[in-house]
Amino acid sequence: MKKKLLAVLLTFTLLGSGCNPDILDIKNQGAYDEATYFASAPQFNEGIVAVYACLLMQGMYTRDAYFNFDLLGGDATNNVFLLGDLAQLQDYSFGSAQPQLSDFWRNSYRMIMRANLMLDKLADWNPTLAADQALKRLYTAEARFLRGYAYFMLVNNYGRVPLRLNYDEAVQDAPRAPIAEVWQAIEADFSAAVTGLPVAQTGANLGRATQGAAVAMLGKSFLYQRKYAQAQAEFEKLLRAPYTYSLSPNFDALFAESNTATNPEVIFAVIHGPWQGWGVGNAFFMFGGQEAWGGRATHSGRAQEYGWNDWNNVFVSDALVRAFRYNNEAGQPYTDPRARLTFYGDVPSGGDTDYCNQCPGGPIQYPFGSTNTIRYNWRKYCIYEVRAKSDLPQSSINTILVRLADVKLMLAEAMIYQNNTAGALQQINDVRTRVGAFRYAGLGAQDNALTILRRERQMELAGEMHRWMDLNRWGLAQATLNAEKQLQLGRQPFQAKHVLLPIPQLEKDTNPLVAADVANEWN
Repeated sequence: MKKKLLAVLLTFTLLGSGCNPDILDIKNQGAYDEATYFASAPQFNEGIVAVYACLLMQGMYTRDAYFNFDLLGGDATNNVFLLGDLAQLQDYSFGSAQPQLSDFWRNSYRMIMRANLMLDKLADWNPTLAADQALKRLYTAEARFLRGYAYFMLVNNYGRVPLRLNYDEAVQDAPRAPIAEVWQAIEADFSAAVTGLPVAQTGANLGRATQGAAVAMLGKSFLYQRKYAQAQAEFEKLLRAPYTYSLSPNFDALFAESNTATNPEVIFAVIHGPWQGWGVGNAFFMFGGQEAWGGRATHSGRAQEYGWNDWNNVFVSDALVRAFRYNNEAGQPYTDPRARLTFYGDVPSGGDTDYCNQCPGGPIQYPFGSTNTIRYNWRKYCIYEVRAKSDLPQSSINTILVRLADVKLMLAEAMIYQNNTAGALQQINDVRTRVGAFRYAGLGAQDNALTILRRERQMELAGEMHRWMDLNRWGLAQATLNAEKQLQLGRQPFQAKHVLLPIPQLEKDTNPLVAADVANEWN
């Protein structure tokens, strides 16, 4: 996918170009627009890759998403180096003009607009070759998967949002649709994607959506709506043929530069290629140059920005550190082995106490507490086991959006809510024993089982941008985050309104139908 980004950016730069008849009254054969460009498979492929490209844009997974969701969900907290506007996320002092949240909204709808354009054009394409007919089905399924994903993220963070399901509506004011209608559209998109996507992608298509990704997102959509039996049915499909997903025996490998789109645990990820130098792309494209001055760069800035020996913008929150220390079934204090795979720290915390284990010079002691900015710092998604510094924001570590451990824990949750704790126990233990944690003999009653399940998700998926939406869908965000912030900040800043993000000012300024529907300048 990343190899085709330049062609995609060129395509969408040229989509608006055309011939001025006042200057030249003959048709310029080199000019085209959206009405005439899409005529054959290569152009449709470029258009679909341009939809994927939105995942790299501002507000999304090249940079802002990890700040947005890790800070909002309490996995991370600000270091002194974090810029002021980002720091507002961790204490909920942001408003409707918050740049990162505005970009998240804007580029989610850009993804929807591009997907709608492709769906409209694909509907008008009538290829005669069987190979092209197969590509039409594939590209249609990919567009629907990506549109469904964008709406999934929007409805879970904003509630009622404008629902645009064709390209003509992209330039029209639209009211906020009822939540049930948005969910209905999401289910329809993921269901349609399942039937049109391949079981696996290979070669240059690695990283593009697969049937398993659509099944996982459909199951997740059911779970978030508390349709537990339907969610269970979808998740269980991923545990048997034709799917071949399995838990990676090496947890570390999921979040290292060696991770690939072929890892058997990864179901869907944003692919980040290595930075190839200034002649190819700008190392700092994550700050807004995705389709302009950034060139062909597709890397992520996370390892640099989270990295304790680089920009060191955030800490692992004390609340997350505490989560890895709990009592075992005998009531004895226990430190989960995932602590040392998630953060650098001291011996009592269970965090990793050295780094550079694969560097030429061998391991180096982590200098915990040597300054007020060297505390519990991120190891996951960083590069410090293979080299001491990043020097530039150039991480090629893929951003995993769905993996099998996540699916197994969601399956366990669906089972617990249906009082099948025995089935849930197997799924939870599969995830735990992969990293060497003790195996539970039982989960107890439903309330206790849910407590265990929620802690498992917090530990296993730490720093993977899940906890914010988990806490909100469980109805626990305000109580949980205020309790954590009371210890961290000495106050409880999370208000009831914060369970939904504020409708961005840019949308209210341009869409009067939405502006009239926003209460108290928030949502």
